Amino acid sequence: MFDRKKFVLRSCILELDGKIASLNALLSDILASMENETKSSVGDKHETARARMQFEQGKLEKQLSEIKQQETELRRIDLSNVHSHVAFGSLVETNRGNFFIAIPLGKLAFGKDFIQVISALSPLAICMKGKSAEQSFLFNGMEYRIEEIL
Repeated sequence: MFDRKKFVLRSCILELDGKIASLNALLSDILASMENETKSSVGDKHETARARMQFEQGKLEKQLSEIKQQETELRRIDLSNVHSHVAFGSLVETNRGNFFIAIPLGKLAFGKDFIQVISALSPLAICMKGKSAEQSFLFNGMEYRIEEIL
């Protein structure tokens, strides 16, 4: 029963690891560019280019920090915890799709199946929270029926 949820969780972590690697590569490129800019430029153009690179560096560092925080949240999920009601860490199968209540990661493909990885604070997750299998709820005028919670 936990194998499917474990696979989804591992896929989420791998997705974040890929984003972290990409951001680290971009940061390295910016730092190298700033170093080259320092060696070869003088004057206003130099200061403008350097300020622009520092701004980009700050943005990337913020994104990196947010992704690392999301990864920390994912690692808090206890796979041995059996959920009878929708909560943080639940894998929820409904008549309108499958949802993993964790972080705002978006849609992940698993073969021909998709799972929406959504924040526990998202409006949809809030509507589901505390519901059990076989219960229904309305969201954006559509009825969702919870078929299974893992």
